[in-house]
Amino acid sequence: MTCELVDQNELDRRYLEGRLTEAEANAFEEHYLGCDRCWELVKGGAGVRAALHGGGATLASRPGRWWRPLAIAAGLGIVTFGTWQAVTSRDAAMPDAIRGAGDSLAVQSGFAAGAWRTAWPANSAVAWYRVRLFAADGRLLFTREVTDTSLSISVTSLSASDRLAPVYLEVEGFDLMRRPVTRSSLLPLNPPGDLP
Repeated sequence: MTCELVDQNELDRRYLEGRLTEAEANAFEEHYLGCDRCWELVKGGAGVRAALHGGGATLASRPGRWWRPLAIAAGLGIVTFGTWQAVTSRDAAMPDAIRGAGDSLAVQSGFAAGAWRTAWPANSAVAWYRVRLFAADGRLLFTREVTDTSLSISVTSLSASDRLAPVYLEVEGFDLMRRPVTRSSLLPLNPPGDLP
């Protein structure tokens, strides 16, 4: 079915008059429901016919096609709502993936027998921890990744000059995807003094 065939055979007029066979009517409906030009012909003809006959039914929207945009809009709404719910519930349960949970890990440390002994409580969302020592000027002095919740850091791991200055400890916890889950605040450690 083409627009040219519709014009040659006046299918729009004959359709509105009910003078098409069942097969012709079905073929024409299939065409005009997908063709804006022919749809306008049918809609205009139905409007004229209704005006001439004192009202009657008019075609306000394409039969069989009105539900498609509505279904698409509803589907997009459901997907958007579902995505929003998934992200919202995940964000509520998970800390900030970029910065971690910000100073939520309580770390305790003490110095004995030439080493800082550090421990922190376990967190079920954490797969591994990164322990770092910083100098007062922000230089990284020591880093280690562990799966345990304690670590002993020997003073001999620092240079002689760094042993005399204050150092700061930070512990961060990461999940299996290497996203930060929790971290401690910077904990000042007492300098051990001039040790070998």
